[in-house]
Amino acid sequence: MAIYASNSTYLSIGGYDISDHVQSASLNINYDAVEITAMNDTAHKYAKGLAAHTLNATLYLDQIAIAAGAIRAILDSLKGTSAAFIMAPAGSTFSTTNPKYTGSVFVNGYTPINGSIGEAATVDISFDVTTDITIAYA
Repeated sequence: MAIYASNSTYLSIGGYDISDHVQSASLNINYDAVEITAMNDTAHKYAKGLAAHTLNATLYLDQIAIAAGAIRAILDSLKGTSAAFIMAPAGSTFSTTNPKYTGSVFVNGYTPINGSIGEAATVDISFDVTTDITIAYA
């Protein structure tokens, strides 16, 4: 079993590599279950329905409005739009052991001011994926 430490997740949203701001990240791949149980079936049966994927992350927040790669500036520019994303578990060199997950997300909300005394400011994002997920190995 190949176990790895999750300390180099790659995340790009809207063409911006924001990996250096990622504290944690997850991509949930999920489909609606459409029930197709018929008479005389002895158990429920399901077919794959619509994709219902989500991309979640906790990012370290900065308040620089115009700096290239500044999280607040990136989220401000993408709010209310769909944006392409790329995500990989171990950096931006994609391979059979580091697959690249791609799709589009709807940037529907974020918290631009978030923090407590003595702690790093972070922003939690949870974006609905608006496409099916493509998985590539190169």
